[in-house]
Order: sequence, then C-alpha cells, then structure tokens
Amino acid sequence: MYENPEIPENQPTRPAKRVRTGSRTLVACINCKERKLKCDNKPLGCDNCLRLSSMCLVEDPVTKRHQPRNYLETLEQRVAFLEDILKCHHPDLADDHLFSGDLHQTHVRSSPASYDGQWDIAEASNERNGLDDLASNVGLLSLNAAGAEPHYLGSSSTFAFSRLINLSLRQVVLKAPKTCGSSGPSKYEPSMLPSPCALPDHDIGIRLSNAYFQNIHFQYPFLHEPTFREWEAAVAKRPSPFDDLTPDPVALFFVNMVYAVGALLLPNLGCSAEKLYISAHVYLDHVLFYENLESIQAILCCAVYSVRSSIGTSHWKLAGLALRQCIDLGYHRSLTRLESTTDPLRQDLRKRVFWCTYSMECQAAVMLGRSLGLPLQGIDAEYPLDIDDSCITASGICGTPRSLFSDPPTNMTKAIHTFRIRRLLGSIHTSLYSDITRSNPGQEAHRAQIERLRAEIENWRALIPATLSHTGQMLSLFASSHWFDFEYDYAILQLYRAQIVDGRGGSSDAIFIDCLRAAEDICHGYRRQFLGKPTNYTWAAVHELCLAGLTYLHCLWTSPTVRGANSQSQVCSTCTDCTIVLVLMAERWDAAAPFRDIFEALAGRTMAMMDDKAQGKWTVSSASTLGDDTSQWRMSIADNGMSEGLHELLSSFMQES
Repeated sequence: MYENPEIPENQPTRPAKRVRTGSRTLVACINCKERKLKCDNKPLGCDNCLRLSSMCLVEDPVTKRHQPRNYLETLEQRVAFLEDILKCHHPDLADDHLFSGDLHQTHVRSSPASYDGQWDIAEASNERNGLDDLASNVGLLSLNAAGAEPHYLGSSSTFAFSRLINLSLRQVVLKAPKTCGSSGPSKYEPSMLPSPCALPDHDIGIRLSNAYFQNIHFQYPFLHEPTFREWEAAVAKRPSPFDDLTPDPVALFFVNMVYAVGALLLPNLGCSAEKLYISAHVYLDHVLFYENLESIQAILCCAVYSVRSSIGTSHWKLAGLALRQCIDLGYHRSLTRLESTTDPLRQDLRKRVFWCTYSMECQAAVMLGRSLGLPLQGIDAEYPLDIDDSCITASGICGTPRSLFSDPPTNMTKAIHTFRIRRLLGSIHTSLYSDITRSNPGQEAHRAQIERLRAEIENWRALIPATLSHTGQMLSLFASSHWFDFEYDYAILQLYRAQIVDGRGGSSDAIFIDCLRAAEDICHGYRRQFLGKPTNYTWAAVHELCLAGLTYLHCLWTSPTVRGANSQSQVCSTCTDCTIVLVLMAERWDAAAPFRDIFEALAGRTMAMMDDKAQGKWTVSSASTLGDDTSQWRMSIADNGMSEGLHELLSSFMQES
C-alpha cells in the first residue's frame, strides 16, 4: 500500500468532494483537499501536486486507501504486460482453461499478491492460506503443464524453495512493522499483505548499501558492486512506484534485499529490515524463474539475511539449495575444463557464487555436525580472481590480479583466504567426523592424519594477508582485523574436540593446552569486538562462542596440567568475558538464552572449583552434581540447532568423575 508521506498516518481526513462530469466522477486529491485548493482532476496528476513535486493521491471510497487517480488503468496495463511475458516464456500456462475451475478456488484472497492489499489473518495458521496456495498452485501448474505426468521435485526445485521461503515470509509478515520508515513499535494490522514498500530516501539508501558492501561483501562477494550500483541508480530514478509500468524486477529484488541486510546492520536509521525483506520477495519468483547466476545470488541474499536476523529460513537449508543449483549449473567444476565462453565478469561471478555458497554451507554443516552437501573430491573450481570489483567488467579485466603474497591486498583477498580455511574445515569435518562407514584407523594413522591437518592449518596461518584498512563503520565480525585469529582458533577446536572428550585418555597435555588457549582467545576476542561496539551478532557467533566457552571449562575440569597452569584470576576473567557476550546475545535472541544459562551455571561451578583448588580443598567432583541440569539444558537448546560439538562437551560434563 502506498500512502502520502506528507499526511500523518492517524490524522483524520475529510470525505472527498465528488463532482460528476459526464460519466466520470471527479474526486479531489488528498493534497488539494488538505490545502483547500481547487483540484483540476487530471488523470496523471493535478497541476497543484506537480508544482509541489508531490504524488497525486485520492482516497478510495470503499477501502479508504490512498492511491493514484489512474490506479486501475495502471494495473490493467501492468497485467497486460505480465501476460505478454507469460505468453512468450510459457504459452501453455497462459491458456484460459487453467483458470476455468471453481471460482472459489481462484478467489483473490487465495493469492498473497492480490491487488486489493488484503490478507485474512484468520487463515495464517491454516495450511492452505494464501502463501501456501501460491506455492502449491504454481507447483501444480508446472507439474501438469502440457499433459505431463506428476513427478518428484527435489529440495533444489523452485517449487520447494517457494514453500520454504513462504514459511519464513509468513513469520516476517506477522511481526513486521506497519511502515517501511518506522523503526519503533507499531500496531499490527491483520489486513497487511506482503507488498512493495517505498524505498528509503536516496541518502539513507546509500548508507544502507555502503554498510552492506563494507561489512558483508568482503566476506561473501557473490554480488558485483558496480553492477549493483547501476541497479541502485536505475531504481532511484523512478519518481514513484507507479510511474514505471515495466520496472526491472531483478534490480528491485537486489536493491530491496541489500537494503534489508543494511537495515539489520544499521537499525538506528529508521528503516524496517523486515518490511524491505518482504518487499524484495514480491520480485523473487521472477529472479528464480530463470535458474541462472542471478537466481543463486538471490538465494544467497536470503541466506545472508537469515544469518543476521532472528526471523527467517535456516541459512543451512538456503545454502544447501544454492549449492545444489551451483552443481546443476556446473559451477563446482573448473572453467578451464569446461572451456566456458561467457564474458570475464560472469566467469568470475560463477566462481564467487560457488565459493560463497560452499563457504556458507560448510560453516553451517560443521557447526551443526551435518554432512557436507558436496564432497571435497568433487570440486575443482578455481578461486575467483584476487582483484577489486572495479577492475573487472564484462568486456575484460583492467589491471593485474594479485598473485604474490607480497602484493597489496584487494577487496577479494580476505574472502579468498576465508574460502581456504573453510575448505580446510570441511576436510577436518569429513575426515574426522562425518565418514561413519570408514573403519576406525589405527592410532598411528589417526595421529598422522591429525598432524597433517594441523600442518595445513599452520601453513594457512602463515599466509594470512596483510589486513585491509576498513572504510566506514565496523559492523560485522568479519570486518575486524582479528577475523583470521578467530578462524584459526576455531579450526584448532574443531581439529581436537573429539580427542579432548575421549574418556580413554588419549589426549596429551599439549593438546589440552592448545585447545584451552584457542578457546580463551575467542572468549576475550569476542568481548573486545562486541561489548560497547555496533558489531552485529550472528547465530554462527552464538555457536562458536558457546563451543569455545564449554571447551575452556572442559579442559580445566579434565586436565590437571591445565588447572595447574591457570590461576583463579585468569579463569574468572575468561569466564566473565564469555558470559557477558552470551548475555548480550540473549538480549537480542530469546533462543540464545539456554546457551547463556548453560555457560553461566557451569562457569560458576568451575570458578568455585578453582577457588577450592587455590585453598587446597578441591577434589574431583561427582558427575551426579551436573547430570540433571545438563540434561534439561540439552533439551532446551536441541530445537535451536545444537551443534555436535556442544552435545559432546555437555555429555562429557555428565560423565566426569
């Protein structure tokens, strides 16, 4: 719904004065009525509104909505335009026989994009509400087109994806603020429907997109910034959403989506991230329709939003869908082997899209203890060019890509090095945790495998590039100069976590000390990055911090050498830092509260143990003192995606004696 921004939302308006001229009823526009001016009732906008550079809106006598005088004509032209597109691409779906069934089944309320802007909230909990009907109807039409027999569609199909997105979209709609420009609390209206909202003012929009490219793009560079800036400029040139009957839905989707993520990073700018997210999804079907590069970029945009929002579809599921589509298009294979003839820009974007997808899916799989979506041996795709966005165009490459360690970093350098550690994490996860069919290797072979992986981690660390100077406000952990330190410490924890919870005592004191130092560094580093700073939280950060905190406590309880090497003040400082950040995270996400509660309780007992040790009174506690509590905590966080590592560590606390 588009409203006049100059009229306060709750301000009463006088009934419009209507004058009949021939067969047409003339209605004074809102601006003229409020200013007591004579309205000339021109269909495309009265002279008064044109002079004031204001949108000429009238009040609909039935719905009381504010809309352009030529709203109906605009919709008719828009429908004709869309029908032409449908006939070009799917003439079999444009036949009238598809809509000749029961009129009750095609009632306007069954579509989430109905023009009257109404959505019956009473049907929100019904399985066949408007959002589900849209996905079901589109899917059935596709399955039965041209007399084809129904066939199975896997999780990578557009049909399945539309259902997945619609489930999360419904949650966002139910909780979204009323207007795009309002960040404060607002009354939810049951009639609200997912529909485009007015984009922020140009200056605010630029701040939102800058926040995205300065904090997200460096980690997940699946977009090309110069191309996005062209989309942004094209959308900004449209005076109003009604003036252009054929807007580019691709541009509108990505601009709304980037602004939505930017609004999550900058919540104080007064833009609703949820409303922009809803607006982007109005154009999503068009982007997904072609199953090309842009469709994967669209899914990754949704995944990035989900990582940073308390509402949305699991980014593990979204990354998995994007990965399947990458495989379907061959993005996981070498372009040299495939002898691709696409232009240099799209060639490089293929690599970027694949490695961003793999990196995101791998991180989620490792975090949740699930199998990787693509085996490492099935990948031979090259890394993207290590070159700035501005130097790569469709017509060619400007400049020389970075190839030597001594070369100055580009805006791709940090992402490419992150791709390498994520690939290494995937190797650790696959070789040590995921292969349940492989027989247990001998102790020497297992130790050699771990030593090889540790050598690869150290080699990766030695090649960490010089840190890029960050421009703008640092709003994400990735923008921190300590990002690679966090990645290194997390890799160490993943490499050794199975060994340190092995009750057979196969771990050396050196491994316990390495794990404790890595966990300690993460706890202190997260406090420095999050406390009192605008750095945004993510679900990955919740899991990684909780894993580090529990590993730290486990090492203290398990290893006498570790207990002897750490003073009571050191333990108190580390536990306090971890607790503070978990408390801050739980203030934003209620689902993070069990993680906070688990660590607070166990940290309290650990510090009491260290106090007793300092006084010479400590003895190893009985496992029964922890069993009942940890069982309840594990049940509380299981529904939120407890990682395999947390499960093992909590189990170890129950088994200690």
